[in-house]
Amino acid sequence: MRGVPASLLSLLLLAGCAADRSPGVNEYLDSETAVTVRTVDEPTVYAHEAPELAANARDYLSAGVVEVINMDKRSRYLALVSWSTIDRNRPGAGPAPIPDRIEIPGAGGARELTPVSHESRSLGISAEPFRPAAGYVGESWYALTVADLRAFAKNPPQSLEIVDATAGRITYTMWRDGTGALREFVRDLPDPAPSDPRRR
Repeated sequence: MRGVPASLLSLLLLAGCAADRSPGVNEYLDSETAVTVRTVDEPTVYAHEAPELAANARDYLSAGVVEVINMDKRSRYLALVSWSTIDRNRPGAGPAPIPDRIEIPGAGGARELTPVSHESRSLGISAEPFRPAAGYVGESWYALTVADLRAFAKNPPQSLEIVDATAGRITYTMWRDGTGALREFVRDLPDPAPSDPRRR
């Protein structure tokens, strides 16, 4: 392509690559674990106000879904990444909570989830995909089914209630909505295999 500056050519190539993937979804081969990882590119963020500690600072949970593809095995997870903008060195400020058991409100009642891990590497992911630039506290990973993901995409939870070993029950409310990315993610999921009538 004579006459096209190298910088412009690079931009055109990047734009072409971006057009090959679904908007709102990142997919890559993990160079350390050799599995394929699919994630939403924008998690939903939930926040918990703590006015007794700070007027304009909060504790946050970034909630993003991840699919790990290892040959013919697909595993789906909800990653909850805890981070905070509260100065924890001030008097009376304890550590920011890291979720353990969580409850998600729904039309059929609250859904309770228990973490399968508190770090991503044990699940085949070498780097946590939703880790913030600052204020990181910890993370919790929960196994999900395709039905779970479709339900969350259809009716995104407006709040999460976490059960912390030291702080008890804490409610986080939606602060930034990432449902658009979640719906794109769910759109690419395979439909469940039909049941075999001979097994009924």
